[in-house]
Amino acid sequence: MTAADVAELLSASAVTSGEIRRAAVHLPKPLRNSLYDDSSSEHRTAEGVFFEALVYEMILAESETADCITAVAAKFSDAEYVPYDKYSPDGLWYSKDGEIRFKVGGRVKAEMDLLVSTADGVRVFAEIIVNPAKASGLGPEIAKKKQLLKQFYGENPQFLLVTASSLKEKPEFLMQNDAYAVVPAGNEAYLSIHPGEVLGKKLSPVFSSKRVDGKKW
Repeated sequence: MTAADVAELLSASAVTSGEIRRAAVHLPKPLRNSLYDDSSSEHRTAEGVFFEALVYEMILAESETADCITAVAAKFSDAEYVPYDKYSPDGLWYSKDGEIRFKVGGRVKAEMDLLVSTADGVRVFAEIIVNPAKASGLGPEIAKKKQLLKQFYGENPQFLLVTASSLKEKPEFLMQNDAYAVVPAGNEAYLSIHPGEVLGKKLSPVFSSKRVDGKKW
């Protein structure tokens, strides 16, 4: 399975109300409030984080019936935070809010929006953005992330770009084995759920046989 197969799986999936609720609840409470307040200065940030969480939940759900996906790195409230100190080894470390970060020499070198492993041994990392117009400037960042993952795992990773609307043209930095997927208006999916169903709520993680701690990815 390749990044293109993961993209096809994601593009073909139908978003469920359960995935939307879980995605919204992944947001810290202040951002959750901003999500439902379009006058908030943090509203767009909240939509971006929600969209990232929604794609994560969609992939988790689809992976249960997709033998080709063997692992999805946990993130957000599903992730287990372990404090980092100066003696900690280089590698994947979660932030307190469950973001996936790679540290080298104590410094954050990269953040990954999504990490997926396939049955063919392919490692896929994703960048999840609402506005596809912002994709044009991602080239240098994606190249650095590919090199970093190769440094840690000794193989060439594949890249998946996920947006909430269609790209006008394929970005030049998407290589032959890279891919992109569209989750139409995914950043606004929360509007189908009443705020009372997510504000102040705490949901247990959905069962997933494919979700793994990032360090075991």
